Amino acid sequence: MRGLPFRMRSAASAAVTLGAGALGGLIFALLGLPAAWISGSLVACIGLALAGMRIDVPEWLRFLAFVVLGTSMGTMLTPETFARAATWPVSMACLGASVLGTMAGGTLFLTRVAGWSRESAFWASAPGAFGTVVAMAADTNADLRQVAFAQTLRLFLLVAALPNVLAALGMTAGGVPPPPHVSTLGEIVVLFVVCTAAALLAARLKLPGGLILGALAGSAVLHATRLSTAVLPAELLIPAFVVLGGSVGVRFIGTSLSTIRAYVLASLGAFLVAVAISTLFALLAAWLTGDDLGKLVTAFAPGALEAMTALGFAMGYDPAFMSAHHLFRFAGLSVALPVAARLMFAAAEQAGRDHTQ
Repeated sequence: MRGLPFRMRSAASAAVTLGAGALGGLIFALLGLPAAWISGSLVACIGLALAGMRIDVPEWLRFLAFVVLGTSMGTMLTPETFARAATWPVSMACLGASVLGTMAGGTLFLTRVAGWSRESAFWASAPGAFGTVVAMAADTNADLRQVAFAQTLRLFLLVAALPNVLAALGMTAGGVPPPPHVSTLGEIVVLFVVCTAAALLAARLKLPGGLILGALAGSAVLHATRLSTAVLPAELLIPAFVVLGGSVGVRFIGTSLSTIRAYVLASLGAFLVAVAISTLFALLAAWLTGDDLGKLVTAFAPGALEAMTALGFAMGYDPAFMSAHHLFRFAGLSVALPVAARLMFAAAEQAGRDHTQ
């Protein structure tokens, strides 16, 4: 039976981990970096792990963070979102093909060139939905260190490079974002209770990323049917981001610097493949629709929903167009990834068992 000294050490490790994660997230947020609270927490906790410090994130905090994140993601899937998506069928079709192409190209590069496992390469190649992808991959046999590195590096490079490239095309900033919706405490409590139940059900069914996927599904149903319009405040989201970053950072305990360098090189190669493929589909969409190429490149960019939508808005592009395309990609990934993973890897496991018999 675990005694008081063990529990005290675990609590101290968790406090150090989350304190460092919160500080890293705050620094990244002040610097205006993308997905600041997740990536800042991740980088800080990786630093602690590489330094050999004892770090830990309690399981109950992971549970709460995943439910909060899934609930928040589901609030984006409203009837208005689907209505906007229906107004751009050609570019949406090209975007869907782009997502398939970038995932196939990235997976092929990471397995054939970098030597990653198929599961790690699959989750690392998902273009965006950073939090969802990492949470889903955590419940699989994928190497979460590789997945997190590839997702984080791609996001940083996109946000750093894309504005500079498109600025050469004469793009200008403009517009002011609308004020956020404010929900009552009662609305938030009802939403969270329903999504917690959905998360527990999905986890019981052993779905990949069941906690976050179940909460997302519960929230999406409530918002798509207009049974709820509640959104979660930043006071809940920021701690959840910090916990997610810390949970991934813990996986880097015992990782060497040479391994980190290998991850960086592989992730950079996968990023270049993804950008090349998404740009080709943006060119196709521009040719088919006659729309602005810069707008389509930004809409097709394989980065996080919030960062890419805000980036397109800052460049003066139609915010409805930007949000609809990135939400369409996000919704498609959230629904299709666990199904595709279950089909692909369950089939592979069965083939492996048949081969050994």
